[in-house]
Amino acid sequence: MIRIHIGSILENGLDLVQTIAADRLPLLNEIPGEDRVVFNRPIQARIHATRFGDTVSIRGTLSAQARISCCRCLKPFDLPIETEFTATAIPRKETPSGTEEKEEIELTPEEMDVIHYSGDHIELGEEVAQQIIMDIPIKPLCRETCKGLCSRCGTDLNISTCQCDQKRKDSPFAALRTFSFPNKPK
Repeated sequence: MIRIHIGSILENGLDLVQTIAADRLPLLNEIPGEDRVVFNRPIQARIHATRFGDTVSIRGTLSAQARISCCRCLKPFDLPIETEFTATAIPRKETPSGTEEKEEIELTPEEMDVIHYSGDHIELGEEVAQQIIMDIPIKPLCRETCKGLCSRCGTDLNISTCQCDQKRKDSPFAALRTFSFPNKPK
């Protein structure tokens, strides 16, 4: 996992470069979708941490590569992922009995980049996985000009032109061509 030991953060900060296999980050194995996203290179993380008392400011860049299917032509392709992130780590609050707080709270936009830690280290695995997931497009394209598949015969329009009649006469919306509104009364 990616971990920052708070005691190792010096006055000028801490620079950390780490490589981690995607299968060691459970969130990346749970990405929803029909086709599974497969990471074909380890994740490279470059992190700089600065400490201000108990608060730690974290800046990082992440790079990875995922094998994913194009949403238009359905062919798998390699998607490079490059993302930057910032976060603030603060100590987890404890209740007077010494147990951690478990109540649900609503986060403000300023608190969305907050990581809570306890002890002498900060775990960044979940934050790294979330940043990678947010950089994966909802509708991935192998290229911007991908023409996709013909909706009638399934021909890959990037490779050849299909023989289907392009003017679709059996459209469910064809009846709307003859639809007219009655005149408005004045």
